[in-house]
Amino acid sequence: MLGKLIKNEFKANAHTIGMIYAVAAAAIALMAASYIAKITWISALSTIVLIATGIIAVIVTFICVVSNFQKTLFGNQGYLSFTLPVTSGQLLAAKTITSFIWMLLSYVVAIGIFIGVYLYASAMIGEDVKLAFQMLTMMFEGLPSASTIKAVIAIFALVVFIRIVVLIAQLFFAITLANTRVMQKLGGFAAFVVFFTVFIVMQIIGLLLAQYVPLTIVLTGDGLFYSTTSTMSDPVGLSFGIAGTLFNVVCAALLFFGTAKLMNTKVNIK
Repeated sequence: MLGKLIKNEFKANAHTIGMIYAVAAAAIALMAASYIAKITWISALSTIVLIATGIIAVIVTFICVVSNFQKTLFGNQGYLSFTLPVTSGQLLAAKTITSFIWMLLSYVVAIGIFIGVYLYASAMIGEDVKLAFQMLTMMFEGLPSASTIKAVIAIFALVVFIRIVVLIAQLFFAITLANTRVMQKLGGFAAFVVFFTVFIVMQIIGLLLAQYVPLTIVLTGDGLFYSTTSTMSDPVGLSFGIAGTLFNVVCAALLFFGTAKLMNTKVNIK
C-alpha cells in the first residue's frame, strides 16, 4: 500500500513541477540554437530565463510540498486521506519520501543549471571550457588523493540529504501542529510561528554543538580523519563538526514521530 501512496503522491505534483523542468529544457534548447546561430540577444534572453528557472524550480517545489501536505491531509481531501486503509505513519512516510525526491531533484537541477550557465558564458566570451572546469575544481587543490576528494563529496552529499529531511520534518510538524484545535485559533499564521520557532531553535543548538562538542571530521594534508578531541574552534586543518548534524537527525526523527502522533489524535480536519 505504501508503494501506491508514493505513486499517487508523485502524480499529484508531477504536472506543476514538471512544467518547470519543461521550461528549463526549452531554455537550454534555445541557448544551444542561439550559440550555433550566433544570435547574441536570444542567447542572453535564454540565459536569463534558464537562471530564473533554476531559482523558481526550488521555490515552486517548496510551495508544492507544503501545499500538497496541507491540502491532502488537513484540507478538503483530508477526510478521504484519513479513511484510507493505511496508518498515519504510512501517509507521512509516503509524503516524506516523495517530498525528499522532488526537493533533491530541484536542488540538483538548480545546481546543474548554474554550472551549465557558467560554462556556457565562458564559451561565449571565448574562454577555454577546460579552464572553466579547472576553476570549478580549484576547491579540491591540496587534497591528498582522489579517495579523499570522493570522501569529501560523499560527506557533502550526505549533509545535503540530511538537511532536506530535517527541513521536511520541520515543515510537516509545523503544519500538523497548526491544524490542532488549539493552534487553529491563530489561523494560517500558526504554521509560520511553529516552523520558524523550531527552525531557529534547532539552528542555534546545532551550531553551538558543532562549534564546541569534540565530534568532528578533520581534513588535513594527510587525508580525512575522525576526531573526538578537536572542535571546529580548533585551528587544525579544515574541521566539519558532526555533533550538530547528529542533533538535527535526532530532532528530525522526533519531529516525524510527533507528527504521526498528532495526525492520529489531535488534528482538526477542515
